Amino acid sequence: MGSRRKQRDEDGGSLDSLMDALTNVVAVLILILILLQADVREAVEKIVEGMKPVSVEQLQQARDERSVLDARLASKTRLANEPAPDEAALDRLRADLSLLEKTAERNKALLMELAKLRQLEDRTRKEAAAEKAKTDALLAEIAKLEAQLGQTPLPVEKRPTVVRLPNSREIPANAKIYYCYIRGDQAHLVDPVSMKKKLTDAFDRESRNLLKQRIKVKGGKDRAIYDQNKVVAFFATKNWNVRSQKVTVPLNKTGTRLVFRMEIDPVKGDASLADMQRPDGRFHRMVKLVKSYPDAVLMFRVRPDGYETYLKAREIADGMRMPCGWEIDGNPALLDTLDFEVNRLQNPAPVAPGKKQPPRPKRVLD
Repeated sequence: MGSRRKQRDEDGGSLDSLMDALTNVVAVLILILILLQADVREAVEKIVEGMKPVSVEQLQQARDERSVLDARLASKTRLANEPAPDEAALDRLRADLSLLEKTAERNKALLMELAKLRQLEDRTRKEAAAEKAKTDALLAEIAKLEAQLGQTPLPVEKRPTVVRLPNSREIPANAKIYYCYIRGDQAHLVDPVSMKKKLTDAFDRESRNLLKQRIKVKGGKDRAIYDQNKVVAFFATKNWNVRSQKVTVPLNKTGTRLVFRMEIDPVKGDASLADMQRPDGRFHRMVKLVKSYPDAVLMFRVRPDGYETYLKAREIADGMRMPCGWEIDGNPALLDTLDFEVNRLQNPAPVAPGKKQPPRPKRVLD
């Protein structure tokens, strides 16, 4: 009996201990739950306090944006689920892409050209406006001058210039002739003596490369005949121009001698009539230079519109005792012969029997 009671007492004590332990665990859990609820409430309150109020319009806008995003997501999902294109389709896409790239390049080039054309149009418009302004100013000036001309008395007719020919004398055989072309109010000094020497010296240095044939002459000096085409081509490779005068050596197809041609600028001369009025002018220095050359003779070639200029130029030359002559000549070029012989390129036309060339007028000093 005593043993059973003791066992029951031991079993009861074990249950009490278990109940105490369970009670403690439940209490701790309840305490933890209370603390968690307090933390959650505090967190929710913070979130709610931090949230901004949203209007009905903002809410609707957010819903619309959500709908757009959903539609885009659905489209991308549909594209992702579609089967991949085959190789033929990819080739077609590559061809289409290449065509689009070429079209884009061509359009880009066209756009660049269009921009240039627009710039040209703007520049042309500005230039046209500037020219129109100049034209308007000129028209206004013309109208002003016409008004003044109507009030200006008519000028008295100028008496014609009379040129008297003095006693002439022949040009010495050893004379070196220099020329002064008179055109309008301009004087052009032409120096064929120096030019001939310059051309001859250049030819002598190159002559062995220009020779065509050499003909033996019994008891005399061999004749050297030069290739006309090569000689003319050689002179054409160099610039022989002097001041505003153009110097050339053209072909002479029917002849065996070449000439050099010195052509003056019909407008721009070496000295003007106004320059001749000054004792230290350019024309005075030109005449002094020619006079300093040995055996120099100055020949004036006068065009009819230059008589007044010629008279002033002749007055200056006579004052320096420069041997002079003059002739009427409107040709703007001087020709002079070179001394070496070239081959004939074609035969000249036959001269009619009994017909003779008229003699050239003899140049004289006066």
